[in-house]
Amino acid sequence: MAHLDATDRKEIEILRVLSEHDKPVGSFIIKEALSSRGIFLSDRTIRYHLQLLEEKGFINSLGKNGRLITPSGLEELSRTLAYNRIGFVITRFLSLAYETTYDPEVDTGMIAANVFIMDKTHYDEAFNVVKELYNANLLPAPYIKVLKEGTEYKDISVPSGKIALLTVCDLTIDGVLIHLGIPVLFKYGGLVQVVNHKPVRFVELISYEGTTIPPRELFVYRNLTSIATILKTGSGILPANMSEIPAEARGRTAKIFTSLKNNGWGGVLAFGEPNEDLLGVPVGMNRCGISVIGGISPGAVMMERGIKVDTVAPHCLIPLEEMEKI
Repeated sequence: MAHLDATDRKEIEILRVLSEHDKPVGSFIIKEALSSRGIFLSDRTIRYHLQLLEEKGFINSLGKNGRLITPSGLEELSRTLAYNRIGFVITRFLSLAYETTYDPEVDTGMIAANVFIMDKTHYDEAFNVVKELYNANLLPAPYIKVLKEGTEYKDISVPSGKIALLTVCDLTIDGVLIHLGIPVLFKYGGLVQVVNHKPVRFVELISYEGTTIPPRELFVYRNLTSIATILKTGSGILPANMSEIPAEARGRTAKIFTSLKNNGWGGVLAFGEPNEDLLGVPVGMNRCGISVIGGISPGAVMMERGIKVDTVAPHCLIPLEEMEKI
């Protein structure tokens, strides 16, 4: 199967989502995972493909509990060529960054948002986590939006007994730079070691150009972060990105970061000088490196503390005016 047609690709991506979980997965998580990879399907279309996959013996339905991939499904997935999916992650991220319209001068506009779904009993804990991260400058922006059970919003359907917590994705910062004329080159998603509250170095890197999985999402689901430890002791591992800008744009970028900071924004871990390594990673000739903490961090902290969270980062664009400032 050197090339996948549209139907094959959708079904393979559904199988891939299921393969990344060892427990039954519901339609909402499948839909959000697909959208984060650049595949936008209606609930009805997803149900149609799930039915086809079940008829082929590639998945098992456990009713309301969700679906599980079968050994036959895993075998089918293994026969698929990975290069059919390469490029979708960076395309999706770039699209969201370009579509943001947030303007720090007027403090309004569309922002890219992350979504965290959890049991409604964890609302207070989730809010406290976001506040802790903000106070530690480990959050891109001090805004949240909470959706109650049964709410429908921006293709998000909050199940019974759950809540959805929306936060600002770090892609919004990239979008601000892009819209103000700064060319941003997305390079890596990775993990940064922090010692005594200072970022020291990248310990893991995945290139956005060559991956089929959102890097920081992968790190979080593999329990490779220790952000809760950073909040407690000042040292640990957190998810972050790395991008590059032209060296000539450094001064203007610094002013933009100041404008964001004046509005309460944060999350910039490191901003390098021209042609200098950033947190141990070389940058291109006549370029500066920038590292921003991943907006997926609230979900990572909650998972580290034993709270079951379904994370979709990034998910959608929403008006900043519809969010609540912490």
